[in-house]
Amino acid sequence: MSTATTLGKTSTHRYDPLGPLADAIGSMTGAMSDQVANALHQVLEATTPQSRNARLQLIRHLVDIESQTVGIEMPKAVDSATDLISTAQAAELLGYSRPYVAMLIDQNKLAGATVSAGGHRRVSCAAVLDWKAKHQVTGKATDLRTEGEKAGAYKSTEADVMRRVKALAKSR
Repeated sequence: MSTATTLGKTSTHRYDPLGPLADAIGSMTGAMSDQVANALHQVLEATTPQSRNARLQLIRHLVDIESQTVGIEMPKAVDSATDLISTAQAAELLGYSRPYVAMLIDQNKLAGATVSAGGHRRVSCAAVLDWKAKHQVTGKATDLRTEGEKAGAYKSTEADVMRRVKALAKSR
């Protein structure tokens, strides 16, 4: 009996992409290929979060296998706080520019940073997260005008400012 028939499909000639996989699993485990195919379809086609997670893990695993086959090195994700990250990654975490993060490293304000012989800076993710916690970086750019208004910088009228500018110009 074909896999399509066991799944309630009417067409017996429909190609099942999971058929070869089910056959391989069936031959290794001694299970019936149709039962294996049915189980694969149930797991992979369900709309539950667990099924979605299984699909995504399967896709990632297949991409990893193919990338190793053709010699592509996948970028490594930051797995732990001890992993070293680039200044660009640190800048993204902090919400700062990359040159500012480089300056923090050069001034030894980010603990544990290293500079390679080629001048490439790396810093531990833990140091970046610690800096962020200490300096309460929100990741959002502050509105300078709003901050200036809070500090009282805009209490003067334009006429007052012009008078002060003219007075400064005369005193020179």
